[in-house]
Amino acid sequence: MFDDAAFGKKKKKDEAEMDITPMIDVVFLLLIFFMVTSTMQGTPDRDIPPATSGTNATVAGHVELTIKAPASSGSEGEIVLDGEPASLDQIKAELTQRAALDEMIKIMIYAERDVKSGFVGEVEQVIGEVAAETETEIQMNFAVTDRR
Repeated sequence: MFDDAAFGKKKKKDEAEMDITPMIDVVFLLLIFFMVTSTMQGTPDRDIPPATSGTNATVAGHVELTIKAPASSGSEGEIVLDGEPASLDQIKAELTQRAALDEMIKIMIYAERDVKSGFVGEVEQVIGEVAAETETEIQMNFAVTDRR
């Protein structure tokens, strides 16, 4: 009845539409193919090989320092010095006191598997500060225990 051309409107050319249905089918076929043909294998547990280059050190005459893993993810680990819980400041005070009595201090450091290396580094730094301040030789040994 009314013609669009009569009112000054131009007809739009039919726009080309792209049918993506075949592309979706191909993508799903490829996805299914790779899911079926791939093997789902988890990472196998790895045991750390025994130490071969280290030397055995006896615990006798060593200060025993144990660094335990944190109880929760947000907290730091716990430090145990000769069976008693200790802070970094207490470790520094105790080692300074022992440095006044001995020319050389031997420390055996145990660290649990889940302890972050940065925390072990903080403990080592405190021990190094004591050695520098007191001019005492401090020998650090890192203990490796076998799984039982």
